[in-house]
Amino acid sequence: MGRRSLFSLFALALLASGLNASIAYGEGLPRAVVGVLDFAHIMRSSDAAKDVRRQIDEYRKGFRVEIQADEVRLRKVEADLKRHRGDFSEETYQAKRQEFRTQVQAAQRRGQGHKRQLDRAAKAAIAKIQGAVIPIVQKLTAAKGFNIIVDNNQVLFADRALDVTGEVMEELNRVMGTVDVPQPK
Repeated sequence: MGRRSLFSLFALALLASGLNASIAYGEGLPRAVVGVLDFAHIMRSSDAAKDVRRQIDEYRKGFRVEIQADEVRLRKVEADLKRHRGDFSEETYQAKRQEFRTQVQAAQRRGQGHKRQLDRAAKAAIAKIQGAVIPIVQKLTAAKGFNIIVDNNQVLFADRALDVTGEVMEELNRVMGTVDVPQPK
């Protein structure tokens, strides 16, 4: 008998013994009663999620005004530098050009910092919504007799009667219509 054949028999024996063990293990488990939830829809369409987007957009507009002011200022500095190039010695011109590059890099870092701040603020607010959804789902699970709730993107097919998205959304909108988005810092 070749090595491959021996290995195949050994693997088959292990698989068979594992199947027997898992069948015996599964006998004491409760019957699965599954509910389906479209969590992405809730995080996109709930009143709280819409409120978070509105607040983040307001913060973004404030940052955009600041960034646009930086752009206008830097364009003016660049235009002045080009206009007065002949007035400077090569050393002075290169020093002023380096100073301009430093200002551009600082403005870019501020813009990137604003983006990170907005991302952190949005994540904190979304975490609040997610934290509110869990007890709602737990309460609904107990009331309807489900012992597992699965996100709909993990389900190929399910009867619409198993979908609890509408009920969860309704309760979330009742208990959490708004979320305080922390000021981006």
